[in-house]
Amino acid sequence: MNHPQIAAFARLAKENTPPTRAIEGEKTKISRTMHGFAFDAVHDEIVVPSPLTQAILVFRGGANGEDAPARVIQGPNTQILGTAYCGIDKISVDPANNEILLPIGTGGFGCGGQGTFPFGILVFDRMANGDVAPKRILRGPDTQIRGAGAVAVDAVRNLLIVNSGGAMLIFDRTASGNAKPKAVIQGPKSLMAGISSFQVYPQKGLIVAGCTGGSVCAWSIEDTGDVPPRWRIPVQQLTGYVASGIALDPVHKEIMLSAAGQRVPPPNGIMNTIITFSWPEIFE
Repeated sequence: MNHPQIAAFARLAKENTPPTRAIEGEKTKISRTMHGFAFDAVHDEIVVPSPLTQAILVFRGGANGEDAPARVIQGPNTQILGTAYCGIDKISVDPANNEILLPIGTGGFGCGGQGTFPFGILVFDRMANGDVAPKRILRGPDTQIRGAGAVAVDAVRNLLIVNSGGAMLIFDRTASGNAKPKAVIQGPKSLMAGISSFQVYPQKGLIVAGCTGGSVCAWSIEDTGDVPPRWRIPVQQLTGYVASGIALDPVHKEIMLSAAGQRVPPPNGIMNTIITFSWPEIFE
């Protein structure tokens, strides 16, 4: 039976390579239905959402085996609300500004949406621990957040980016309450889709995310409206997989994609996989 874990592999690992280590076990408090985690390279920490316990778990970067979290954000004051099928399954960290960002109410099956689990973004201090209130909450009809699939920060330009309802919403980083986005990337030419995860590359001012047609696209963070992506990799056409998770490796000029193979079964029948592409164009 599959059990929840975070597994670490060598960067050049290939087929059937075992992990170098894994965070797993009861003491870790890791639960199923987490669909993304964040790595804080500045402070060497791993930040994980725990949907079943309605919590945020923070591990040291070298955690292994049944290591307990260094910090746990959990309790009624946190306003972290969700179920196994509704929200808090993805997370982002902003090490430059010492903040953790958690989308809530992602609108999946069984989600109460604007009722029981209202959509929005909770922002916590990076060092928060226990039953602490968010520093800020971005939520309301003017935000256009209708299910926040993922969130990221461009600390260079002081921007907060949210994917919601097939649109990329761009806010001032410290936006709170019922704030309107500064810009919206959306429309058929943009190839923008509902995205489970994306990455921002501030050094080049890019947003890198899955897009329509089973591809991965890169847009300028300065874009707005129905504008086409600057670059595109037709991942499904090349591999048979549709990416669900994205990580950037600027040092080696590569992009790594996770693919579960459940919604779109791959031709080879092999399910969970990691795919790596060389993509020097977006890093140069």
